[in-house]
Amino acid sequence: MSLNMQRKVAMKPRVQINVKEEMIQYETAAVKPDNKITLKGKQIFQLIPLSQAVDLIYEHITELSKNNNELRQYVLDAGLGNPKAQDKMKAMVNNLLVEHRIEVEESTLIEPMNATESIFALTCGAGLLEDLYRMKDVEEVQVVGIDIFIIRNGESIAHPRKFSSVEEVRLLQDRLALCGKKPINEKNPVLQSYMYNRSRLVMARENFSDVPLICIRNFIVRDVTLDALIQLGTIDERMALLLQNFVKYHASIIVGGSTNTGKTTFLFALAQQIPIQERIITLEVEFEISLRERLNGKRNIVSLREVKETDLPMEEAFKPILVMSPKWVVIGEAKGAEVSQMIQGSLRGHDIMGTIHTKYRESFMSDIVDMVKQDGRNHDDHNLKGRIARAFNIIIFLRLICIDGVNRRVVTEITELYADSEDRVYVNPLIVWNYEMKTWEATGNKLSKFIMEHMITYNADAETFRGLGVY
Repeated sequence: MSLNMQRKVAMKPRVQINVKEEMIQYETAAVKPDNKITLKGKQIFQLIPLSQAVDLIYEHITELSKNNNELRQYVLDAGLGNPKAQDKMKAMVNNLLVEHRIEVEESTLIEPMNATESIFALTCGAGLLEDLYRMKDVEEVQVVGIDIFIIRNGESIAHPRKFSSVEEVRLLQDRLALCGKKPINEKNPVLQSYMYNRSRLVMARENFSDVPLICIRNFIVRDVTLDALIQLGTIDERMALLLQNFVKYHASIIVGGSTNTGKTTFLFALAQQIPIQERIITLEVEFEISLRERLNGKRNIVSLREVKETDLPMEEAFKPILVMSPKWVVIGEAKGAEVSQMIQGSLRGHDIMGTIHTKYRESFMSDIVDMVKQDGRNHDDHNLKGRIARAFNIIIFLRLICIDGVNRRVVTEITELYADSEDRVYVNPLIVWNYEMKTWEATGNKLSKFIMEHMITYNADAETFRGLGVY
């Protein structure tokens, strides 16, 4: 789909524009761009292909925005998906089509978009990706050269849409980079930013990659509960009750797994189990889990994030949290040296809940050790492992498992981690997934006295855990 102009249509740009008036006209217009106006039986619309309409509208909006800061901001906000800004820009596109009697050839539209939506996508929006990354079941949209791939349920499927050239992909990269106010060029060939809906935007181009790349990763943090996860086949009822009581009685929990295993969504379900009267502080790279917004009720929740521009990366951003009197500290995803602060915070009496990216449950300890050592300090490995085992009481591991031809996110292990007085570390699996039988099994292992004594101080009833077969 080329954006090159094929033939000129006269369109004299208006000198001034009132964005609010454009919106009113759009909402009350009797004439829609998909309708045809006739005069004495003759059409007075100019019928042109989408590529030409895009060039004309783009030129018009660009000219108007030069001296209109309000419009320029709407264009930038619309590019990253701000619904209010998008509505206003679509209103302008719609009104321009009607005002200048332009109709777009239906065969050239981006299916299933109408003329207004197609032109908006290619002038202000995310181009051919505009509607794709918004689909509720789409986890990721990826562009490799001119090809588009959709990730659903962990599987990559080629989309029938294609860009007409890699130059068109570069133009889209430039527009998204401009909207995000971060450059992408030869000196800065990799860009990470975020869309308005908090989808992660990652782009790369030559010479770092052989062709231009775009990846929009949706963090599908659904408003799920543990009951909903039972229905999805992620856990069973016994596991849900066990996890509910771990949270209720203040066991620190880490959720591990590889890409697209549903770690953040699972973390949200766990966080909902935190008693309403307990103060929660969240720390994220970006506000993805959004507990303060998503958990209704009179909860005391503080949402924080790293601010690299002011020398507040995750590790430094964690430090002030410990003097803000949190009962729970929820970390969206631990990736580096901030893990050292998580361990320190947990051992000082703050309950920790978070996720880490790890391929195997067995590599949890070594992965944590590697992340801690990113702080550049010297650590005794034996002592460090003991501290890790005391800080993180429960490990929940998730995998994406194909069952009867369908990918399912499954908790494959709930394991206690603890250390004795000599820093000897014990890994104590409680419930594991039987890969051959495709179901869960209780190991028969019992919770250690260390975690039980801790939970009993929070009024845990030992009989509850006996009834669940883990004490």
